[in-house]
Amino acid sequence: MGNPYLEGPFAPVREERTDDHELPMEGALPPGLDGRLLRIGPNPATTPADPDRYHWLSGDGMVHAVDLADGRAVGYRNRFVRTQALARQAGTPAPRGPRGPVDGPANANVVHHAGMLLALDGVGLPLALGADLTTARVHDFDGGLTSPVAPHPKRDLDGGLVLVGSDVFGPPFLRTHLVDRDGRLVRSDDIDVGRATLVHDVGLTSRSLVLFDLPVVFDLGLAARSGAMPYRWMPDLGARVGVVDRRGGADVRWLPVEPCFVSHVVNAYDDGDDVVVDLVHYASAFEGPDEHSSTTTGLLTRWRLSVAGRVSAEQLDDRPVELPRTAEDVQGRPYRYAYGVLSDDQSTPAPTPTALVKYDLARDESARFAPGPGRIPSEAIFVPAVDGRGEDEGWVLTVVEDLARGASDLVVLDATSFSGPPVATVHLPARVPLGLHGTWLPAG
Repeated sequence: MGNPYLEGPFAPVREERTDDHELPMEGALPPGLDGRLLRIGPNPATTPADPDRYHWLSGDGMVHAVDLADGRAVGYRNRFVRTQALARQAGTPAPRGPRGPVDGPANANVVHHAGMLLALDGVGLPLALGADLTTARVHDFDGGLTSPVAPHPKRDLDGGLVLVGSDVFGPPFLRTHLVDRDGRLVRSDDIDVGRATLVHDVGLTSRSLVLFDLPVVFDLGLAARSGAMPYRWMPDLGARVGVVDRRGGADVRWLPVEPCFVSHVVNAYDDGDDVVVDLVHYASAFEGPDEHSSTTTGLLTRWRLSVAGRVSAEQLDDRPVELPRTAEDVQGRPYRYAYGVLSDDQSTPAPTPTALVKYDLARDESARFAPGPGRIPSEAIFVPAVDGRGEDEGWVLTVVEDLARGASDLVVLDATSFSGPPVATVHLPARVPLGLHGTWLPAG
């Protein structure tokens, strides 16, 4: 059996396309849905040196863009993110800027802030991309960043951006950063956690930043093995969640939790003196018999962090879910709707998504959209309607891989009629391998 991360919907695409225009589609794009959908994910540019040990999360980053304007799909392009390592391998110029302590694959997320488009991976420094998706530079905020940042920065309610990073070469092993609305790094704080743990996401409310110190710990021996994920499950070290002032500071209020792993935060908000965090919870992680396996699934869970120092947990769904999203303007506030990707079984190597889900957390209900056999959905990204007032008045965009056609489609759903049928399906000229995260950039 081959490596599941190099086959099927994960199989890499090696061709870069930059000149595809006026894409065919079915249905009609909604009025005002003008802008660019960006997607990113691991996609090894060449065959890995040791294919058996290759892990999906270590693949080179490839970013994809679909441009929509005036009711038409006017273009598609894709580009590898030229990291230092990939530039050396390809014999092309390396990105300008400083060389980080670790050269990450830049494959996990793309974030737009203050006119900058940044590719992030949690391993290296951010990489700034140009409008044509070419890699412009390593972006360290004029020397302010000296260690990696996690791939999920949070939008501050004041218009800034909060970054958190785990430094495997610490101490300090954890740092928080505040970037203002103009893109200037204005504050950094060192957090003493005593170990290098995997930090992928954080929570942010109007008052607090929520940090995770969980027992998925960096292992130098694994890091020396080509393609392996350099983290090990070490539950005997304990687990805790921290609450710190969102404006910055190192005075963290730590609350103990049962050993677990949190992959993604759906949203976080203040409820009186308590903090509520909705997240994807794993009972364990990175503890399978090889680099490709796990024995637990991600479940939608609500944590309530009480002012008395207790954490209570409520499981909100019993189906394996991942890649959760909400409307951007409810982040950090009480909210009602969330979107995610369902898989029949996440405990198998390389779990394949089968459907999207929309949660109505106020009514404890959900709706499901299944694109059909042989069609693999990706992360659901909500775009508000131009005249929309309700939290779910808008559109959900997902890139669906069509295994029979050998290419992908951009599928547009009406969020208020989530189960379908789609209002529009744009046929892309290439396959977009199953990836991680993305963002919507409205025109103008």
